[in-house]
Amino acid sequence: MIYLLNIFIYLLTPLGGVLSYCSLLRIAFDAIFGALLFLQCLFSLHMFLFMLPWIFCLRNFSL
Repeated sequence: MIYLLNIFIYLLTPLGGVLSYCSLLRIAFDAIFGALLFLQCLFSLHMFLFMLPWIFCLRNFSL
């Protein structure tokens, strides 16, 4: 929803103006950082699921 609003604001700004370029850059950065945040969450979930068997295995291991 935020991306659609950003695109709508970009379309309302005059072409060639500083605001239009800044708005376009903001849309691009929002998309890039949103994708990176999604990948970070996915990687964290993957590492948690990967480490879960090791945690249970080491929990039963006595020193």
